Amino acid sequence: MSDKEILSLLRRDLCEPFIEKMLDALRGAYAAAYDDISHPPGGFVIQRPSAEWDPVDLQAVRDGRRDNGMKALMRSCSDHGAPYQVKTLPCNGQKIVVGQLGQLLVLAEPIDNLRARPEHAAYKADLAASHFAVRQLEMDLGDGWRQRIDARNTMLVVIQHGMRVGGFNRRDTSLAMMRLAVPDASFGSWLFQANVMNGELGSVLGWTQFEKVGETRPKQEDRVFVSLRRGLGERDIEL
Repeated sequence: MSDKEILSLLRRDLCEPFIEKMLDALRGAYAAAYDDISHPPGGFVIQRPSAEWDPVDLQAVRDGRRDNGMKALMRSCSDHGAPYQVKTLPCNGQKIVVGQLGQLLVLAEPIDNLRARPEHAAYKADLAASHFAVRQLEMDLGDGWRQRIDARNTMLVVIQHGMRVGGFNRRDTSLAMMRLAVPDASFGSWLFQANVMNGELGSVLGWTQFEKVGETRPKQEDRVFVSLRRGLGERDIEL
């Protein structure tokens, strides 16, 4: 796929309100995950016996990030009338959610930093291999999937999200990063990536002016520039 094809499809099918809703939903999910552990629901206040609990509770919050992303994606798709499908992978029992915006298939995944490389899995590679290819999925996703999600002639995008590396407190467990990335057809590298929270994605897609956003929002430590990669291998299909 060419740079022009990627940007053209993103500009056509990815709308700013959807990304704004996804950002708000992720922020809410991260905040709720911290509150559920630090102040469990039910009206009872549990006295934390010592700081030794913090690493355990922090790991629990980190383990819940994938669920945060799936819930945020489902909520965003529902609000925008976009189809999505929840599926349990037969290989390991893991649940996944895939949304669809026009010719875009959308996944949400947690990351530890904005330099994260693609985390390979068979189902991701199979979805990514559908880049503008009229083909059937090799993975058996069941009849319900095929009724709601059409993976033919699509492009996979990944909404990555994460929190700071720190302690068990509201600041360090809140949403701190969100990036949109497009993988190659083998899910081995990124063809495109742009930061959402500092306005970079909005600037690239023509929603905002990056200079103005940069003046009003704090600069993130891990600055990620839009990048597109060529020479992708035999599985990539060009228009």
